[in-house]
Amino acid sequence: MWSTKSFSRIRAAGGRAGRCRSSRLAPGERAGVDCPFGWPAAFVEAVAAHAGHQRWPGRTGRAEHYARLRLRTTDRAADAVVRPLVGRGPLSVSMDELGATAARRAYLADQLALGGRPVDRTGAGPVVEVYPAGARAVWRLDGKRSTEALLEAAPWLRFEPGARQMYEKNEHAFEALIAALVARAAALGLASGPRGEHEDRAVAVEGRMHLPEPDSLIRLDPSAP
Repeated sequence: MWSTKSFSRIRAAGGRAGRCRSSRLAPGERAGVDCPFGWPAAFVEAVAAHAGHQRWPGRTGRAEHYARLRLRTTDRAADAVVRPLVGRGPLSVSMDELGATAARRAYLADQLALGGRPVDRTGAGPVVEVYPAGARAVWRLDGKRSTEALLEAAPWLRFEPGARQMYEKNEHAFEALIAALVARAAALGLASGPRGEHEDRAVAVEGRMHLPEPDSLIRLDPSAP
């Protein structure tokens, strides 16, 4: 919850992925989801070609094609920012176990669309794709899942009774907290976006990962001008 006072109380929803929590969002609220909203276009095209007994698209330029099979346009953009900071980047949705989570999210998005609440893959709607580990790196939280480090960087933040202890004990709850903060940054226009027409087209299909701007955490203070 956000207010115009000098602090904000955040409620980060945990629980099973099968619960369509985004369907409970009130008008004007936004949710951050730590899951890819799509697959690399090159991967989808290659699988379709294989299914149709057509030529494999990567017969030439295999190394470059393999890279495009692994990561989406938005993943490569995030990797360029995060890897220099922590030595690693986003996981591959097409060549890692993350694909199972993405398939589940696609099913839930379809259910929301049937209920009249379609999910925009670019994050223009109430649900945005986030990368909590990348956000912690950008915000220079030293890779720690620590409420102490978070409060040092965001002294305006307040927790509901018992919430801080939950975040300290449960890494999934802490990542949900970071996801909520990134969703707020996205709502305020403080997250990275597509660069140019090519990326605009790509994220509409593959999904857009929202990375917050480096100085955005302190600017989330509801009392800030």
